[in-house]
Amino acid sequence: MYLARKRTPRGFRYSLRVSEKGDRFWRSREIFDLGEDPARYIRYPGGVTFYVDPELEEELHRRGVETDQWELERLFLRFVSPEIREKLWPYITRSEKKAARPSRREQMRLQETFHPFDKRRLIFLKFGGFNPRLLERPLWFLNRLRDKSRDEIEQLLWEMEDRLRPREVVSYIYAAFALWDYFPERLTRFIPEARLQRELDQAFLTALCELARDEAFRMGLSEEEVLREYLSRYVILYFDTTEGARRMFEERRAGRWARAEALHRAARYFGLSPETLSRLSRKELLRLFRERAKVLHPDRGGNKEAFVELRAIFEELMEALGYRRRL
Repeated sequence: MYLARKRTPRGFRYSLRVSEKGDRFWRSREIFDLGEDPARYIRYPGGVTFYVDPELEEELHRRGVETDQWELERLFLRFVSPEIREKLWPYITRSEKKAARPSRREQMRLQETFHPFDKRRLIFLKFGGFNPRLLERPLWFLNRLRDKSRDEIEQLLWEMEDRLRPREVVSYIYAAFALWDYFPERLTRFIPEARLQRELDQAFLTALCELARDEAFRMGLSEEEVLREYLSRYVILYFDTTEGARRMFEERRAGRWARAEALHRAARYFGLSPETLSRLSRKELLRLFRERAKVLHPDRGGNKEAFVELRAIFEELMEALGYRRRL
């Protein structure tokens, strides 16, 4: 049994569901509608503890679902008050039953049965990054994908995705959808920031549509169902989050290019190499400026336009090297 959520115009609606084995795929079946606030089934007897309303447990038994308080507490833990959840989280999650590990060879055979999209997502969410070579090793935590319907898998990963930091979203989308396949350049293939925004947008939408047509991913559901119920959240995640993250990256990159250009321009102007110029202290840079200013200053017979150019070049240089502009 697992706890599922569905996006609605008013927010989210929650329910308890189970995955059942069909002819070819595992399928999801809803067994109890929890409404918009599952927290209403949580009881606090006092102290650092809670339990789930026994009437809910009895109702599930009447519907033929075998469960107990341990399972219900684990499912409802995310809705417990934060101060209690923080203290009980290690104990409740540690008490989950763990299946016996298969051998390395059996694990590799089992991993082949999981969809690549699911494996890439779970690996990234586990390690905070993704390397294709990891799939050449036995990864027992991937067995969380075993014997689950498409809906249960998506609910599991959706909850984990909620903990992604905004700066991780670009890399997560890039890894999950294997967008490097659309960019064959060897040196920048696994670097999402190396792509132009429009290139990344097109690759993402193409990969998403191809995934929706993949019968192995759909697991008996229609293309419309997986797009509406599951893949639509990636469209929201991508365009709501990655645009801002990439815009910030592109601004930083433009800033680096501007600083490098300012350094090279000043180096050409003063007749020094960029490396030599960048090693000078602030005092040495000011001496360099003042020596040239003595010659170009209009009060000393110099050219006004040449002096203005000197000031502009020097101020850009000082900013590029991280010094204040004050001369």
